[in-house]
Amino acid sequence: METSILKEKLHLIVDSADENLLEILHTVASEFEQSNFDLTPEQLLELKKRLELFDSGKMSFSTWDEMISRIESK
Repeated sequence: METSILKEKLHLIVDSADENLLEILHTVASEFEQSNFDLTPEQLLELKKRLELFDSGKMSFSTWDEMISRIESK
């Protein structure tokens, strides 16, 4: 769904929401804003390896359907 449509729908929900729903939405939004997205050193190393593989063209990708087929064949 497009961002503009999501925003419009959320505005409609917020405009008619009761206090409980507003508190829930505020809590979710606050948690999202305060989230710490720092990676551990191990995660950074793994990310660096994957980016090097991607940049060198050695990383291959599959579609969702290809992945499902491989899983189902096992």
